[in-house]
Amino acid sequence: MESDWKEVYRVAPLQQHAVSLPLRPTAIAFDTTSELLYVGTDEGYIQSFEGCELRKYTSFRAHTAPPLTPPTDKHVRQILTNRDGVVSISAKSVHMSKRGGPALWNVFDDRFKNLTSMAFTSRGTSEMLVGGAQVSPHITQSSMFTVNLDKGTIGAEVGAIPTDYDVNIMKRTARHIAVGSSGGDVRLLDMNSFQVVKHFEHVHSSGIMDMDTHDNYLVTCGYSFRHNSFILDPLVRVFDIRVQKSLPPISFINATFIKMHPKLSGTAIIANRQGKVDIVDVNNPGATKSFQTSHYTHTAHTAHNQGTVLTQIELSPSGDVLAMMDSDGVVQMWSAFGKRNFTEFGAPVEWPEPPTRPSIVMTDTTPLNSIGMPYFSDPLLSNWDPNMIFEVPNQPHQKIDPETIAATAGIGYAPFNKRYPRNYVASRTRANGNGGLVTAPMFLSQQGRSNSGFAPDSAPSDTNSGHGDEANGRFEVPALYRKHNIKYSKFGIDDFNFGYFNKTKYSGLETNIPNCYMNPLLQLYKYTPRLRNVALFHTATACTIEMCLLCQMGFLFDMLEKANGLNCQATNLLSTFSALPNGMYSSIGVKAPSDKNTAARHGVLDDESNTTTNSAPMMIQSLNRFLLDQTIFELKNTPQPPIASEESELPQVLLIRAVKRQQCMICHKETRPMGDTVTTDLIYPLKPPGHKSLPSFAQIVRQSIQLESTQKGWCDRCKRYQSQHTRKTITKLPDVLTFNVTSSDKNLTHARDYCSQPGWLPDEIGLSITNKMLNVWQGDDLKRVAKRNNNDQVDLRMYELVGFVAQIKEEGSKKHMVSFINVALSDENRVEGESKWHVFNDFRVDEIPKATALDFTPKWKMPLVLCFQLKHERSKIDNRWKDLLDTSLLYNDSLYLGETRQEEQTILLNRESEVPKAGTLVALDAEFVELHKEESEIKADGTKEIITPGRQGLARVSVLRGAGELEGVPFIDDYIAIKVPVVDYLTAYSGIHPGDLDPHTSRRALVSLKVAYKRMWILLNLGCTFVGHGLLKDFRIINIHIPKDQVIDTVNLYALRATSRKLSLRFLAWVVLSDLIQTETHDSIEDANTALRLYKKYLEFEEAGVFEQMMQRIFNEGIRYNYKPPTPPNAPIKDVERLQLAESGVPRSEGSTPQPMGAVEK
Repeated sequence: MESDWKEVYRVAPLQQHAVSLPLRPTAIAFDTTSELLYVGTDEGYIQSFEGCELRKYTSFRAHTAPPLTPPTDKHVRQILTNRDGVVSISAKSVHMSKRGGPALWNVFDDRFKNLTSMAFTSRGTSEMLVGGAQVSPHITQSSMFTVNLDKGTIGAEVGAIPTDYDVNIMKRTARHIAVGSSGGDVRLLDMNSFQVVKHFEHVHSSGIMDMDTHDNYLVTCGYSFRHNSFILDPLVRVFDIRVQKSLPPISFINATFIKMHPKLSGTAIIANRQGKVDIVDVNNPGATKSFQTSHYTHTAHTAHNQGTVLTQIELSPSGDVLAMMDSDGVVQMWSAFGKRNFTEFGAPVEWPEPPTRPSIVMTDTTPLNSIGMPYFSDPLLSNWDPNMIFEVPNQPHQKIDPETIAATAGIGYAPFNKRYPRNYVASRTRANGNGGLVTAPMFLSQQGRSNSGFAPDSAPSDTNSGHGDEANGRFEVPALYRKHNIKYSKFGIDDFNFGYFNKTKYSGLETNIPNCYMNPLLQLYKYTPRLRNVALFHTATACTIEMCLLCQMGFLFDMLEKANGLNCQATNLLSTFSALPNGMYSSIGVKAPSDKNTAARHGVLDDESNTTTNSAPMMIQSLNRFLLDQTIFELKNTPQPPIASEESELPQVLLIRAVKRQQCMICHKETRPMGDTVTTDLIYPLKPPGHKSLPSFAQIVRQSIQLESTQKGWCDRCKRYQSQHTRKTITKLPDVLTFNVTSSDKNLTHARDYCSQPGWLPDEIGLSITNKMLNVWQGDDLKRVAKRNNNDQVDLRMYELVGFVAQIKEEGSKKHMVSFINVALSDENRVEGESKWHVFNDFRVDEIPKATALDFTPKWKMPLVLCFQLKHERSKIDNRWKDLLDTSLLYNDSLYLGETRQEEQTILLNRESEVPKAGTLVALDAEFVELHKEESEIKADGTKEIITPGRQGLARVSVLRGAGELEGVPFIDDYIAIKVPVVDYLTAYSGIHPGDLDPHTSRRALVSLKVAYKRMWILLNLGCTFVGHGLLKDFRIINIHIPKDQVIDTVNLYALRATSRKLSLRFLAWVVLSDLIQTETHDSIEDANTALRLYKKYLEFEEAGVFEQMMQRIFNEGIRYNYKPPTPPNAPIKDVERLQLAESGVPRSEGSTPQPMGAVEK
């Protein structure tokens, strides 16, 4: 359960003007009548701060130590306030001052030996009782005293406490004064006689640490003596003062501080030194809210940060503000529900009057230094933050060319010439040594029309490619890691210049798709050779399961490799992932186990269906576990044909084999639940006290994999929840180890303390199992053990770091994830020990140094998922799957619901005489339907801005023979069953009618998208050459990448070189083939056959040497008919209207607007 408390401010260590060392706070208290917080120090000073912002108010010295006395005698030990001022005590004095600082009185008495605590008596705030503890066996504070606050005098001596007990802490209740002693006892004293009316013995066996009261409740925490040492009692004791009886205790580990809420009856705030805070109802301890404080401070005193712990907490009289003080002297202010008042009706704080400005009459002889500076409440503009100062180059004015000036001679204005993009001007700056050009055009269409003043192919000019300089790199996110958004022009996403963000041969993934937060994890899997090999070997089998995630991973990994640096998108995989909650189990014939193992159940869907409260870091770590579990689940519950070898089995690659023993600590019944896991959550021990070094990464891995814990669990024999001791024994290690850096949002801060240590994450670790015990080494220890391994003295498995997914936290924006990967492990020609670290930030990919990748000291960078791979021969890239490719789908129908095929024009390939191979020519065309409408808005200047582009889905794909006796005859003509809603069938351009793609109403023999895609994927990997018209857009929507040497696109063969115009298929068919196609609607078989015939004609023209003359004829005919075939004179009126509609349609535009690179008319 999350808490409603949030940190609102913190103040740096208190400074004393006379010395450079910081003061150490020893006491803290809120004012009961003003918005002030008081802090007492070890030098006897009391400093006050106003409001939650802790504005400095006063500082004065209240206590001193006489010569030859211990320096601790001047420590401020407690602070109380009343209507007249501030009261404080030290070991041998009591002091009272006004809130502004002037002293009212100071009481020093020889009978004061070691005062420790004070409390107001029955006379209100005009009298208080002070007491102390034992100093040494020979010096004991055996008496308590009353002090008159109005006069500053000592009253009668009170001997209520026997001399063999001392006073650790005192608190006033409605009827009594509660006194806690170092012996662990609590006594209730009468308010008038100070006699003991109730004695609670051995509340804590070795002393009271803290105590508080409110209404009829008294709560305490303290020490116990166990195992020959003093430890903090794990139980908080609760007492009802009204009936003077003990209530059930509250469990809280290492309870150190406790406060009762002044307004919520029965509510206690409990905290420990490590910063864990619980808000507990003493009547119902199960109703608990928790939060964790952060002790890290941005100060120069880094030596103190290693062992920083809380030293005191204080709750304001209003109950809305909690102040916490740590050992570095930092005061943290926490607020509940955003409220920041210390008191309900606080008196205004009295501030000194600012000096008045003198009235000066300015004359010619008046010296300027007599005027002075005005007083400002805001920082002056001249006091500008150096980090916000940037060099702005002098931008030249845009020159108006002579043609534009001449056009304005007669009418006074001229049309926009369209030779330059609007509001752009060529600029040179000193940033580039060669007078380089800045401001690359965002869209490809702009590059074609821009002048030479732009550098479209230059890489992004990030001055901070890594972490930048040390001053800013730790706190500011360099542009290299920031989130980049895709912008859309009127030509859509095809016009975006992805190449500007990636100059490497490693492809990035686009972000305009639901659940694209998975991109960094998918990249990490792809560059893990063992996972990549298993996925591709499985994909090469005859698996046709529609919702198989492992097949989709294989398709994606193969596409990323073939793209060779071009941008890709994981559309099909993410669509399959999103559909898992509805169709996964039915598609594989397995009964769904109560919605388990589904994406929605695990809270890893990034849409409105995700009802969990998981943050982005928790989602990516849950996703890591879900994907690995899901792929193993699929393989176990579906028949799988044999593949290359048993070494490619996924369980051997991922599963940590373990025996888990769980024993009830009451009845000792032992059970052995499943202990195999695919990933490990790292568990971090508490930070050691003092300045001891933190456990290494290897030690954390060892205790996290070989987990041993004690927690509550159900016992079948006891028939109730009992403490269960659990221990895991590792039996076999996998080839790939993945780690989730933290198991919950609450542990992120704790994990951050470990990750930020220099050199925390090693690039190699070694694991071995000896006598059923797991051992993990790193660094020099690993080298030493490796030498022994060479002598067969130890069975050592060496793992090297593949990469990790990290969270990037930008201030003021949503967190996002990137992946850091050593791509050298996926290089078939890798040299031993070589590393090439790259950062994959969605579609942006950059090479970075290894030291930069493994540096987690910047505050904005936090690792989330780590991946290690076994150093072994089988951990290299294995492309033998291409030789094992199952091609049965090309020769058999795999229909969606088993109906017989009704498309008579389709003739399947002959296994004997028509075996596709490298160079086999096939013609392809596809038709699409619209699944999501384009979302756009009209800006103030009247231009349209695309917010979300329209999304189309594959509806039909036809593949025809490109040669042989059956040339032009289709062997694939698949209609794809679509389960998601279709917003527009685009019938005039696709030939698809409503109901054609619905499995329940279609008259077509439907196939799944997986089957249609896999057939094209098989042809691709067999080396076939694809012929078509405008294939670039088709391949993008299909989500497949075909290398350029396997594509013959007639739109490029017949492109007009002079105008860079792309000609439509319909116009080319009329001019070149004298055919009029697409008269009624588009048909993929007709379009593919037309493109094939155009290619054959191209070969004839080239062979005859008349191709250039033919292109000139095409150009002349295009000018004559506006690049549109004429309407047949005898065509019916209905057909003429349909032709006009097709010619003016948006999806298959025949207009004269120049198309950007990649946009094609059909």
